[in-house]
Amino acid sequence: MTQIKVLPPEVAHKIAAGEVIERPASCVKELVENSIDSGATQITIETRNGGIDYIRVQDNGSGIPREELELAFEPHATSKIENADDLFALCTLGFRGEALPSMASIAKLTLISRPAEQNNGYKIWQERGQWVVEPVGAPPGTTVEISELFYSVPARQKFLKSPTTERRQVLDLCTKVALAHPHVAFQVISEGKTVLATPGNGRLLDAILIVQGNNVERELIKFQANLAWGQVLGYLGSPRLAKGNRSGQIFVMNGRVIQNQTMRVALEKAYDGRLPSRTFPWAIVTLEFDPALVDCNVHPAKLEVRFAQEQTIFTDLLHSIRSALAGQNLAPTIQPKEQGPAATSPGKPQAFQAQLSWKPETWEYMDQVLKGYRAKRGSPPEEPPKVPRDAVVREATATLEISKPLDPEQEDPRTLLRTSRIIGQLHQSYILLEVPQGLWILDQHIVHERILLEQLRESYETSTVHVQEILPQHLEFTPSEAALVEEAVDLLAGFGIELEPFGNNSFILRAVPSSLARSGGNWKEEILEIAFTAKKTTTQKEQALITLACKGAIKAGEYLDETEMRGLLQSLAETENPFTCPHGRPIIIRLENQELLRRFGRI
Repeated sequence: MTQIKVLPPEVAHKIAAGEVIERPASCVKELVENSIDSGATQITIETRNGGIDYIRVQDNGSGIPREELELAFEPHATSKIENADDLFALCTLGFRGEALPSMASIAKLTLISRPAEQNNGYKIWQERGQWVVEPVGAPPGTTVEISELFYSVPARQKFLKSPTTERRQVLDLCTKVALAHPHVAFQVISEGKTVLATPGNGRLLDAILIVQGNNVERELIKFQANLAWGQVLGYLGSPRLAKGNRSGQIFVMNGRVIQNQTMRVALEKAYDGRLPSRTFPWAIVTLEFDPALVDCNVHPAKLEVRFAQEQTIFTDLLHSIRSALAGQNLAPTIQPKEQGPAATSPGKPQAFQAQLSWKPETWEYMDQVLKGYRAKRGSPPEEPPKVPRDAVVREATATLEISKPLDPEQEDPRTLLRTSRIIGQLHQSYILLEVPQGLWILDQHIVHERILLEQLRESYETSTVHVQEILPQHLEFTPSEAALVEEAVDLLAGFGIELEPFGNNSFILRAVPSSLARSGGNWKEEILEIAFTAKKTTTQKEQALITLACKGAIKAGEYLDETEMRGLLQSLAETENPFTCPHGRPIIIRLENQELLRRFGRI
């Protein structure tokens, strides 16, 4: 039988390194967090071959005194905590004292550091298992260089991904940390090229625009809420920034980039009904609160944390994000196409269309132009007559005013829905609305669907669902379907759908919610869908209400007179979310005045 024995220090260090250092990005994370903890305002990160061959992290922080250099590489040696109670009063990102010894055990590491009060810096590295220290000229701060990662544990090297993948991991990490600390100027150099440089001016928006591009600014929603336990702040993305995965979500807690299920679920639930299915919101959400309310010592790489008041934080965060979204006009705008360099041929003057004032003499002019047109190939057109001088209108007198500032009331989408002029109905499917900013196009089906959903939801939550008897419908099901519906009869009654068994796998539908009575048609498929989905969870009940709203909503192709359209718009203005349907599709499309002018060549 094997005997229990204490492992040699070098083996223990390598085991510890396996938990802390998984890949080059892990090294960068630990070093950057040390730099931030040292009070650095400028941090440079450089990697080669994805960080596999070389990593350098340089900062202008407080530095390490000469007498503490060797101590810094002892396991669990740290300046950040002194006792167990400090684990619940953390004001730093690091606290375990494992990073430097772990990295030194699996790679070649050199550290140069100089506190501002020290005349010169000192360089420390390992040679034949011993630490060597010598004085060097260096600016205040610390520089750590790592090369030949995992050279002492070759077995770990085969688990690394390609240099391209490792490079992407490092850049993703640096981007998130830079956004979490906008007061720090980050420079990231990869393969000799600067790929990220933030100003470090403390403005999160500036850092976002550098990372995401200036064109996203109009899609960002700034929010902040002071709560009993602290505050939440950050930026939320409009539906146009939504992604097919969660890579656009960044969660920060007291300066620490984390992965947290509570924050993620609260964010995504706040966007319910605003995004299409299988898409995820873009957001940077930052929590700031008492360190005593969070346990950061639950994950080897400190990526996850545990909150003491999990449910309170979830509820407060959900309401804060919902409130921020509810106050915004999330309707998408038709954007002009980017004009690339090839849009105009070099050497050819750009043609501008003359602006015509449609007076009687202008119509006469157009008649002469059309009469002079020769349709046959090779037949030259006659010289068109000169345009009357008073027919030419300069750009400055364009009919549509695009620069005139609007009153705040004229910009409020709910006010515009109530008061703007209805132009008419397009293809018996879309409502055209004239607003001061241009033209709004609304899908009549999803306008009504949104109204019905919120009415049904309120009735259901307050147990005041009004039902209306209809001409009895005989519905037949397969045996398995009938069994499913029979189990859900009471549940369906809670939604206002009254069924009674009629034998031989059939039921009689007696009543439906009064707001849906006009929809008519066969209810079989809707009943089956609700029976499948409407279990005892909030999400599935919501899905049942969405199914009912979709069933009862006005369909595309139905004629509406102006009174009916006005009624829909008035009701839409009263909803919590007049911008997207329950499935996340846009209700309103905006065509701005400026875009109309551009399309007609007036600007």
